[in-house]
Amino acid sequence: MPTQNNINKELRTNAIIKGVILGVVLLASGIFSYYLITALTKTSWLIITGPYFFSILVPIILTSFFCIDMRKSQGGYWGFKQSVTAIFIMFMVCYGILTVGRDLIFAKLIEPDMAQKTQAVMINVRAEQLKIGGASQTEINNQLTELKKEFVATPGVFSIVQDYITNIIFLFAIAVVFAAIFKKEPPYIIERVTEDNTLA
Repeated sequence: MPTQNNINKELRTNAIIKGVILGVVLLASGIFSYYLITALTKTSWLIITGPYFFSILVPIILTSFFCIDMRKSQGGYWGFKQSVTAIFIMFMVCYGILTVGRDLIFAKLIEPDMAQKTQAVMINVRAEQLKIGGASQTEINNQLTELKKEFVATPGVFSIVQDYITNIIFLFAIAVVFAAIFKKEPPYIIERVTEDNTLA
């Protein structure tokens, strides 16, 4: 009969696998999103909503599916602590893949001008929105100048490290939220039978 340690080890392994899959899918969708807004479309609403779709909706759907699948692998039940641990491991593996694949390899080696191209697109979209909103040329220039200042600011080492720590804390908080949603404690009758068998 499987022990609790074996069950937890199997769950951690499953979480790592799910994290790899999630990371690869989000890396691919993030790269597609970048090319979508910089090369494949000039539609402002698509440029604005596209990144949100790939960075928010897709991760939520995949994470929900993986949480349900991991819970099924535990017989359909897992406690809050188990679920938080598994989901956080999945998130951390995914975050590691995104950091290496997107921030270090793609943004540094494949598309070294990624930040500048993205900024240019965002500035153009913002200018278009202001024009549609009836803003004067002076107001448009002032807002675009402020937007460019935000883009130009280069974070220092301390700021980068702080961002990583903040992201990890944020991922843990999100893991807690997903765990609260998808946890499913065993019914009382199953717990009672288990206790009785243990005492027998």
